[in-house]
Amino acid sequence: MDTKNVNPNFQMVLEIVRVVVGILFCFSGVVKCIDPIGGAIKIEDYFVAWGLTDIPMAVCIALSVIQNILEFIVGYALIAKIFVPLASIGALIFMAIFTPLTLYIAIYNPVSDCGCFGDAVKITNWQTFYKNLAFVPLCILIFMFRHSFKTRIKRWRKAIVLLCGLTVGGLFTLKGLTDEPLIDFRPYSVGTNISEAMSIPEDAPQAEYKTTFILQKDGIYEEFDEHTYPYEDTTWVYVDTHTEVINEGYVPPIKDFTLIDRYGEVVTDDLLNTDEQLVLVVSPKLNEVGEEALAKVSHLKEVCDRYGLRLYVLTASTVEHQRAFSVEGKQDFEYLQGDETMLKTMVRAKAGVMVMQRGNIVAKYHIDHIPLDKDWKNPAATYLRNINHSNEQYLIICIIFALALVVFSVIGKFKTHKTL
Repeated sequence: MDTKNVNPNFQMVLEIVRVVVGILFCFSGVVKCIDPIGGAIKIEDYFVAWGLTDIPMAVCIALSVIQNILEFIVGYALIAKIFVPLASIGALIFMAIFTPLTLYIAIYNPVSDCGCFGDAVKITNWQTFYKNLAFVPLCILIFMFRHSFKTRIKRWRKAIVLLCGLTVGGLFTLKGLTDEPLIDFRPYSVGTNISEAMSIPEDAPQAEYKTTFILQKDGIYEEFDEHTYPYEDTTWVYVDTHTEVINEGYVPPIKDFTLIDRYGEVVTDDLLNTDEQLVLVVSPKLNEVGEEALAKVSHLKEVCDRYGLRLYVLTASTVEHQRAFSVEGKQDFEYLQGDETMLKTMVRAKAGVMVMQRGNIVAKYHIDHIPLDKDWKNPAATYLRNINHSNEQYLIICIIFALALVVFSVIGKFKTHKTL
């Protein structure tokens, strides 16, 4: 079969398929490049579910970065129509690996969310598998006709366009590794009201469950539901019960925000309803916080005391680790205990800072990028002035790179056509 010269109408179909598959890979890759730590946490969840509890976090981060950038570049190359034969092979390899993997996840449910689109788009494990199943034939089609996607752009020009794409993906990833994600898709993003995010609307669909009762009589086991259960026949002996979710109903964006003080009291409502601006140092594991970060937390405590701000340290660490943290930091920190997964969702660092007032998240920082002392007089105003401006600059740089590669590609095509 000659795949280099195909029917023009079929070639148009192939071009549409190329762009659609490219958009899928590009979107999936870029949203995970923005939050590589989130991807690493998801990979760690997989390892834990499979009993591999000794895998270092650094390995998970490396795997996350490699996967995200490769996925983004495959989609980027397909959209830009450069190195399509190689990109088609990459897409097919991805689908060959992840389609059976997502089937396994859908059946055995080792993690509740596969994380294929990071925190940007949440879909169920079965939906993820069906999505992959739908795209497998498209990837095969592109691979079969990979040599029919002709372009007159010179090879060195294609390499520069690809390099621009790598730069954009690299910038997103670097930002996510050294700071809070450039675009925060998590439920604890700045501007979120935690109380509202935890509430369930009155007209929200309710969860539906199916309960199966296993009973035994005369050595025979049978299954019953609530309608067929033999309530009046006492000769049946109860054996077991299975409950499965038929419809999850409405799940609020935040469902696990619970904080407990040192006396074992739940203080969540008090924190969500106070008019004070609360400075929350979030650190899932205090024993993993380095000396430099600990020094910054200690200094921040002094600054907060100076300006009358209440500072709490939110952690999942043990009381022993809390005491060691206070001793090493030479501060009498006030600790609140929280779920480790919740804390990892709130910040993407071994230590981060979140400012909250009446349940509203008004600022969030990586510990390496907290404001100067004088800026803590009004943390909310400082965040709006500094962080948003910084993120806008970062986005502008990425957009400039993206536009540059498009212009470069178009000029290359124009010059080529002009010389023919």
